[in-house]
Amino acid sequence: MTEAPRPAELAALADALLAQRSVRVPLGTVWTLWARSAPRLVGEASQAAVLEAALRDLADRRVIELPVAAWDASTMPPLPRSVMIPAARREKRDRGWVTFPWRRELGWAASLPSLSETLFDDLVSINAWLARTGGQAPAVPLRYRSAEIFGDEKRLEALARGSLFGAGRLSLGLLGAVRRAAPLPAAIVGDGPDLLIVENSDTYWAAVDVLADHPGQPVGAVAWGSGQTFPAQVSALGVDVAGRGPVAGRCWYWGDLDPAGLRIATAADAEAQAASLTRILPAADLWASMATRPVQQGGTVDWSRCEGRNWLGDDLWNSLDGVRAAKGRVAQEAVPPIAIRDWATGLS
Repeated sequence: MTEAPRPAELAALADALLAQRSVRVPLGTVWTLWARSAPRLVGEASQAAVLEAALRDLADRRVIELPVAAWDASTMPPLPRSVMIPAARREKRDRGWVTFPWRRELGWAASLPSLSETLFDDLVSINAWLARTGGQAPAVPLRYRSAEIFGDEKRLEALARGSLFGAGRLSLGLLGAVRRAAPLPAAIVGDGPDLLIVENSDTYWAAVDVLADHPGQPVGAVAWGSGQTFPAQVSALGVDVAGRGPVAGRCWYWGDLDPAGLRIATAADAEAQAASLTRILPAADLWASMATRPVQQGGTVDWSRCEGRNWLGDDLWNSLDGVRAAKGRVAQEAVPPIAIRDWATGLS
């Protein structure tokens, strides 16, 4: 089943397409706008499928029109070679933003060459909020401020991805909004500075149980990465984990041995590096132990586009050749919990 685009991504894509002020928008431009609207999907195998679903949704809402026959079959699923924007066919409307009485903080809006009606309305709402508060309201989490300004808790998140945000324009600081990472479920298992993050919930509980019974090793907390959610939670590592504050030691990660599990790990490590946080390291012995377990779903797993080699390192990657050759996978739950204890006690 095709993953559905998120409402904030749909809104951002619709705004970006309308902002083109062109009747016809070619596929190359659509791809660029989609990457900005849904950055979480960049490089993902599902990126084209979710874009196709998003375009059909926007067509159902009459935001765009899709062609009958001009589709690019080089992608799977095929995508339209261009989309039509009905609103751009209408008679040119009054450029009301040029003469609108903006507050000083939004004066730049009057010089914009174009502005969709939706974005004009958004800026008017922000202007009214600034007038009410003087821009001095105490900072609150992003969705709280969005609900206050727009009556829509997700609108500000979508706007923050678009062209209205940037140097000399809108900023979260101007709006007193704070973007905070989703909290990372974690439990303290000892006094050590290191953190073990696992992909699956049952593995989390197994690790908590076995490590809490063996204090004195370097791993002082275990966190559940919540599957594919973990890359979006990485910044929490620099704020607080299990009430102990930012992670003081090493961050070890272990997930399912399959392309999805390694994609989570590599994406999380990239997020950590971008945020100048402690790198996400492979719990090498735990990954290696998966080579000794029976291969699951043999002949069904496509490893051809897996990019986990650089993160695992050549030696560990090569030790797992058998699983890849069998076109299978190994779940974390196939590894006995005692292996987690042995890995942790073996850390230096």
